[in-house]
Amino acid sequence: MSEKIIQITSEFYGKLINIYLPAYFSWLTEKLSGVEPFAMLSISIVLIFALVTYVWFRNRNV
Repeated sequence: MSEKIIQITSEFYGKLINIYLPAYFSWLTEKLSGVEPFAMLSISIVLIFALVTYVWFRNRNV
């Protein structure tokens, strides 16, 4: 039974890494090619800060 689960999991990750990940990165590269790098960096930093603040507020009274 566990060998079947390992085989299914292995096939899934094989497809993910060999087929879907390169297609996703190609699509993402195409979408972001016209965006100003400094603007993307600024937006990313603001979003990461917002996520960290949200997690901190959610877990501060635990």
